[in-house]
Amino acid sequence: MRYEAPLAPTLVDELMELWLPIFEDGIDLTCEALLGDEAPHSRIKVYIHRLRGKLAGACLVASSDSMPSLGGLGEVATSPKARRLGIATTLTQEALGDFRARGGQALFLGTVNPAAARIYYRLGWRKLAGANLMVNVLNGESPEEFFVDYFRGIRGETVQIKLPSPAARAPMIPLLALPHNWQVLDFNAGMMSTRYAVQDSCLGLYRRYAAIANDGRGAWFCAGTNIGHVVGLSTARLDGKGECRVDGFTHGDHVGTWQALIQAAIRWGVEYGAARVYADVSAEDEEKRSMFESISLTQASEGKPLDLSGRQVGTRRLELA
Repeated sequence: MRYEAPLAPTLVDELMELWLPIFEDGIDLTCEALLGDEAPHSRIKVYIHRLRGKLAGACLVASSDSMPSLGGLGEVATSPKARRLGIATTLTQEALGDFRARGGQALFLGTVNPAAARIYYRLGWRKLAGANLMVNVLNGESPEEFFVDYFRGIRGETVQIKLPSPAARAPMIPLLALPHNWQVLDFNAGMMSTRYAVQDSCLGLYRRYAAIANDGRGAWFCAGTNIGHVVGLSTARLDGKGECRVDGFTHGDHVGTWQALIQAAIRWGVEYGAARVYADVSAEDEEKRSMFESISLTQASEGKPLDLSGRQVGTRRLELA
């Protein structure tokens, strides 16, 4: 059985009863999203299986009408008493078939479970380098070929800086899963390049960025095309002293939008009345440091060391003049 958000409150309660004991770190989408709060930006389809009337398994696919070619599969789970019956496989196949019929091209998922990864592999998913993420590219391309073609197709499109919406949930994934040259993509969001650290999150990437702004003490911004591609992200976050740290990054083909992204974050901090606006940069990200210096952030002090896969790397704190 399949349902599309907004879901009935009773069904959401059933799903939470199934999912929360299994996903100890929390689910990727909120109850409010399942109840329809993200409409019309996000399309969420939930697939369920019942045994003797009780919910035995479920999964969901999150995408958007603005970019139906990308989606994320998440919350694939079966109740303890219903395992080894093929329920999760059947639900995943149903979700994949619907995604394909809607014009889907690449469906992402995240898993740290080797047994589950083997099942996904048999269904067409392939692991991404530097991440516990997999992608099913429906035209048969490898993940590497998909990334090259996807970002090449964005070249020449008009990019605007905007406040993000849940429509960015799936388009964020290719940008953050791609290996970038900078070690630290965003200190506020805790985002590292998959060239230097393993990325565990998939649909949860949107949740991690949204958490920066949820309490009103931060904001984030998106560099995107008119049809929904995401090519850059920036953040502003107040610390405990009322000072504002800014950070951000872009895809290499759109580095020309980086300054506008960072300026949007700086403006937020200034307008909020932050006592100071600053940025932290890895000592080895010399290009990024130079770019911050080009917009009047100058070195103020040494920052806290960064643990980069067991290797200590120094950081520099740059302050807005």
